Amino acid sequence: MNYLAHFVFNHDVCGLPPEPYFAIGVALPDLWPRFSRRRRIRWQIVRDARPADEHAEQLRAGLLNHVAVDRRFHALSCFLQWQRQLKAGTATGGTCAAIWDLASHVALEFALDRHLVCRDADLAERFYTQLAACDLGVVEQQVGTLAGVDARGLRRTIGGLLARRYLHRFRSISAVRQALQLVLELGSVRPLPAKGALNELVSAAALLVDPHCVWAGLLDASAANAQVPEA
Repeated sequence: MNYLAHFVFNHDVCGLPPEPYFAIGVALPDLWPRFSRRRRIRWQIVRDARPADEHAEQLRAGLLNHVAVDRRFHALSCFLQWQRQLKAGTATGGTCAAIWDLASHVALEFALDRHLVCRDADLAERFYTQLAACDLGVVEQQVGTLAGVDARGLRRTIGGLLARRYLHRFRSISAVRQALQLVLELGSVRPLPAKGALNELVSAAALLVDPHCVWAGLLDASAANAQVPEA
């Protein structure tokens, strides 16, 4: 899932109390490609970490929450069905199957965020307000320790996310397409699918996604595994 779907699932669906360092920990894996493609979060170090204070504990919980929820989301029958329908019902414009599979996957995640923004005009600002309550210098330092990675410069990347506030624009299909195109560019996808093909893909994804199916599936998966989101 993308930023807003994680945020809504954790806080509106599961009822976890708002906590800025937890929220930014959940957001960081989606933001990471903007920060670096070479410096990777070392997840075993995150799992083994013994946080030194409350901020570090919340950051670690957020990072692990992101991974756990994403794992369940990607296995949901509704998500897998939407992906099959999306790939079968859209013209690739000559894009190879592997790239179109990736584009379809991300388009569905972005379409879910778009659906949430269209239903709740205040959602994106609530998300950004939570992140902005963190001391970004503390986040940079703590993430470097928790994840075993050189995180120098991470505060600037987070600051850029807060300054752009681009999720407000997700009501627009063209804004979602631009975000999808950027993700593909950051992933060094070459050649990029044509803009027209991506527009069609995003438009079709927007008609497929249903947040209620996602929340129900995630809650069922959590119950089956006797797990709740980490906090």
